[in-house]
Amino acid sequence: MRDVVACVNGRVRRSRPALAAEPLGANSRQTDEAFELRRDLPGPLPLYYRVGPGQLEWSGDLADFRPDEQLPPPDPGALLAMALGAAPAPDSTPVPGVHRLAAGVTVRLDRFGVRVSRHRPETATTRRAPVRAMSEVLASAPGPYAIAYSGGLSSAFLAVSALRAGHRPPLVHADFGTRPGAAPALIPGLRCERVPLDLLGLLDHHRITGEEAVPPLPDTEVPRLLAEHLAAHIGLPLMSGGLLDPLTSARLPDARPGYRGWRLLTCEPFHVSGVLGSLSQARALFDKGVVHDPDRASVDLPESQPVSAPPPPSPTGADRVPGLTDRGREAFDAARRGSLAVWREHLASLPSVIGRADAALAEHGHGGAQLPALDPRVLASVGALPPHRLGRIRGGRFQSHVPLRTAVAAHRVTGVRKSTPRHWLRLAAAAHLHRERPKVIAELERGSALADLGLIDPAVLVGILRDGRDLSAQALVLLRMVWLDRWLRGRS
Repeated sequence: MRDVVACVNGRVRRSRPALAAEPLGANSRQTDEAFELRRDLPGPLPLYYRVGPGQLEWSGDLADFRPDEQLPPPDPGALLAMALGAAPAPDSTPVPGVHRLAAGVTVRLDRFGVRVSRHRPETATTRRAPVRAMSEVLASAPGPYAIAYSGGLSSAFLAVSALRAGHRPPLVHADFGTRPGAAPALIPGLRCERVPLDLLGLLDHHRITGEEAVPPLPDTEVPRLLAEHLAAHIGLPLMSGGLLDPLTSARLPDARPGYRGWRLLTCEPFHVSGVLGSLSQARALFDKGVVHDPDRASVDLPESQPVSAPPPPSPTGADRVPGLTDRGREAFDAARRGSLAVWREHLASLPSVIGRADAALAEHGHGGAQLPALDPRVLASVGALPPHRLGRIRGGRFQSHVPLRTAVAAHRVTGVRKSTPRHWLRLAAAAHLHRERPKVIAELERGSALADLGLIDPAVLVGILRDGRDLSAQALVLLRMVWLDRWLRGRS
């Protein structure tokens, strides 16, 4: 049940005084004259609140705020943004009037009413390397645990951090059977247990009922189901290296170019489109922080990147959602730009490392496992590193995630997978849609809830599915649209 806080005759009264915000990763403070909720760091457990006339309601369960009648459907533009995989606004929820307490936000009730304001969280000053901070976090774990091990850089970093902490946790690897004989990189001193799983079965959209408060998406639902299977198999709490990738990522302009740019000169090519004739042109282009998208239609682009021109406007991604109607494009463009503006303001109010963690958690979710990357000690250690410590130019190639690479290499671990996060999900989405093409096409031809809203032309989606040549590039977007369509039809 939610806690209802009101100020009566200048005194704070609570319906559930025993309800605490600290288990949800937030802080509460109460005096006789005021009550305050505050969140400094992002966390996997949400806290929801609703502001009313002279009162504040809050709870950790969104169901406490849901009315008896069915909730209104999300905004059409927001639905299409979900199809693109865009993170929702930091404080948004599907229940009208209810907000999620975001990092850097304070809600205060006193005799003057309820005020929602921003504050800038402070991160601790530390000289600990990220691997040492992670080792300390794992060393303080309350009991035995297992590590969800994909064979990638983040999970390998988590494994070597556990070794530094003196632990020998089992590594649990989901074996999808897509590459017979393929095995993840071995971590000396740790046992890896491979668990056979049907990944394509986890992508099946027919389990969606429409009764879910929030439309389920493969980006968050599949990792959650995956973690449930792995934890049930090993019988231990599951630790994940999730969010380490976005926390320690860097861009090429962040790296030190060397004396007179000699390291930068070793990088080829300098360009995305066209040819840059000199080092000064390359530097001018990198300083802009954005280049033309090579996937855009050629009619929209010059033959080469104009170095002297201002950077191109940030695209909203509307041309990457297939089958949009004019109405759908307009709704998506408005929702996307509005969400980007909210996120830009939100991230500007936070320290860089906290903002990166908050955005990554909103985009990817917690995946059903514990995320030691969100511990204040890890965030402080990463936040203390200057950008040039996260990325470097070596051997003519730019390398990001240097703290993770250094720690893994120090334990002589080789063969670590270097693919981008959720690359496996994109491949699985393509395989699933290739296998289920006849069924998905038949469902779209019978009817589409997104088409009934005037947002998409299902014939375009059917054409992509039948042709198959562009299916891999757009598989994850198409699968999200199939899931959203199933959820909308379940609500009708």
